[in-house]
Amino acid sequence: MSEYKVFDVRSIGASHLKSGRPCQDYSYSSSGSKFAVAIVSDGHGGDKYIRSETGSKIATEICKESIRLIFGKRIDIKGAMAKFKPNPDATIMQLASYIIFKWREAVTYHFLNQPFTTKEIEHLSDKDKAALEKDDGWISAYGTTLIAVVRTSLFWFGLQIGDGKCVVVTEDDAYLQPIPWDDKCFLNATTSLCDEKALERFRFYFSAENLPKAIFLATDGLDDTFGTDESLHGFYKTLQQLFMEKDFETAKEELQGYLPKLSAKGSQDDISIAGILINNQFKNKV
Repeated sequence: MSEYKVFDVRSIGASHLKSGRPCQDYSYSSSGSKFAVAIVSDGHGGDKYIRSETGSKIATEICKESIRLIFGKRIDIKGAMAKFKPNPDATIMQLASYIIFKWREAVTYHFLNQPFTTKEIEHLSDKDKAALEKDDGWISAYGTTLIAVVRTSLFWFGLQIGDGKCVVVTEDDAYLQPIPWDDKCFLNATTSLCDEKALERFRFYFSAENLPKAIFLATDGLDDTFGTDESLHGFYKTLQQLFMEKDFETAKEELQGYLPKLSAKGSQDDISIAGILINNQFKNKV
């Protein structure tokens, strides 16, 4: 039995339904006997980001496969810890660099096999068309953010580029955001995997002490819905209670059903949420 319970849900934004745009978010979660992973990504919503829903899906897939490489085929937690211990920052930066490289490789392959169609670009301004046609400018069409966290029995870490937030719950029920914020993420501006210097914009956190009992991460559609960190943390507290009080799958279904209402009343944006909860929180449930 896994030590962890995980979930991920996502919903198209209310404004996307009105405009006919697709859901540009993507999410993923998985757990095994030794570690758990949660990932969310948010494809950019501006007019020129015509393939950002593809970019976010590719980012999520690349990220989960890159994380698996850290643990090896035999899922060696102690071996992974040995990689991090000398210099956690350097190890996570190597992971981020690999994710960027593989993401660029994958979107390049996608673009070369499926060049932009007339239908995709006909609505763009001359300025946006010119930007996509300039050298490697096409890559911005796939632009996306990314947040990923990994929890093991010995350590946990998170890495992020762009907006959205990672919130952890400590053993004494404090709600914290340990991954540093990037001041370049302001209002509708965000850093991105498509940035020329994307590696410089990655932020991360690693700890082998005071391991959290819950980790939540979400795209900015959720953050913007609640406005303040206090309100966002209050939502996660309610969410944690929901998962503890109800059957896990039932709670997940209720959360999934609630996302469209959240978007409609709040940000109007796509919303993705993923989380990792430690199983011992559920030990008293029948």
